[in-house]
Amino acid sequence: MWKKISAFQIIASLFEIAGADKPALHFLEKALRRQPDRTELHLQASRLFLRLGQIDRAALHCKKAAAGIGAGSFIYWLNRANNGGIKANLWEQESCYDAAEELEAIPEVSTEDKISQFNNSGLYLLENNRFQEALTCFQQALSLGGQDAAIFFNTGLALSKLGQHQEALEYYSQAQSLGFSPPELLNNKGYTLFYLQRYEEALSCYEVARQFLPHDLDLLSNLASCYHVLGKVEEAINCYRSAIATCPNDPTLHNNLGICLEKTNAPLEALEHYQQAVALAPQCSTFLLNCGHCLLSLGRLEEAFEMVTKLLELEPHNHQAWGLRGELLAEQGKMREAAECYGRALGLAG
Repeated sequence: MWKKISAFQIIASLFEIAGADKPALHFLEKALRRQPDRTELHLQASRLFLRLGQIDRAALHCKKAAAGIGAGSFIYWLNRANNGGIKANLWEQESCYDAAEELEAIPEVSTEDKISQFNNSGLYLLENNRFQEALTCFQQALSLGGQDAAIFFNTGLALSKLGQHQEALEYYSQAQSLGFSPPELLNNKGYTLFYLQRYEEALSCYEVARQFLPHDLDLLSNLASCYHVLGKVEEAINCYRSAIATCPNDPTLHNNLGICLEKTNAPLEALEHYQQAVALAPQCSTFLLNCGHCLLSLGRLEEAFEMVTKLLELEPHNHQAWGLRGELLAEQGKMREAAECYGRALGLAG
């Protein structure tokens, strides 16, 4: 069926022909709001975002243009669409960018280079969890004319640490517009988008980053969480399995995999992972509670009682634990005792 071309699409195309990608994208997004199912609009958007360095947004629109396309496939398409691929990254050499977590001291710099001094001081403060002071340093570097992609990235990271995710997102995008889009930036941008509840965009960031860091634990965990929130349980399970293969002693990974496995009606395997989580972190109430509920669902009441008893010894006023104990007693037909437990769960008893 023929679809009418909107005025916004025409204006966007004229701006793109003139080489004005940002105004073109502005009008194209207006066209997409009116016609969100137009394949050619998504293809044009992916092309524009790629030229602006935002490969995650380009990937998102590529996927919308071709539903079901795999992450590896849209990376290939994006490279082809840009006639040679993503623009060269000026910060690829290790000496040009130091990750905050690897910085042990403020590097020596020329006393005349105030921009570098402020940036490196900010990295040092960031490493030591002094986020507000770090932000002040990065902002000072920018105010002195340090329109450098790495400084934009560092500023975004400090803002994200302070919970100012919308502002952080703007700085990450500015860094990308200068051709700086390493997987570390994509992972952090995805984290920010996740907290802004923009899950599809976060997912695109993580999926693109994974092409470059397939075994990175933090990235796999973030990607799994995003799949989980979006209801893509099988994909989440695969990510958690990959993460556990990299770090088998992380109790949170085992716990989260257990939750996903229960959703796919695999309670026995879920229980194995809950039990591993408890073994690795025996004082974590969340792990004990999840394990107890799983045991209850499997009808293993005695083991569930042991689990809830441990939990109540650690946290005598844990309302969820009292609720679980009530469920266990009700299963045994001990309704009076169960009622007392439910009362405690609801805060009605001491």
